[in-house]
Amino acid sequence: MFVTVIHRIHDPAGFQAAEDKALEAGLPAEFGLPIHAATDDHQLGVCIWEGASVDAVRDLVESVVGPFSDNEYYEMQVDGLTPQLVS
Repeated sequence: MFVTVIHRIHDPAGFQAAEDKALEAGLPAEFGLPIHAATDDHQLGVCIWEGASVDAVRDLVESVVGPFSDNEYYEMQVDGLTPQLVS
């Protein structure tokens, strides 16, 4: 399933550092992150994740960037993306 996460970032430097470190380490095999985007000032971000559930994505995202942003999570149908993970 695809999960859209809206990040309202209150610590852009902390968020970016945490995101960079996590992406460098590699995502767990059960997750995909086909889209991640931010405004120029890095105060708003939107990511589209692939994962087993909204709760699974929430647990992962909050463990990485939760201290730096307030996050909203929504299961979404996404035109133009093909699921890459095996269910």
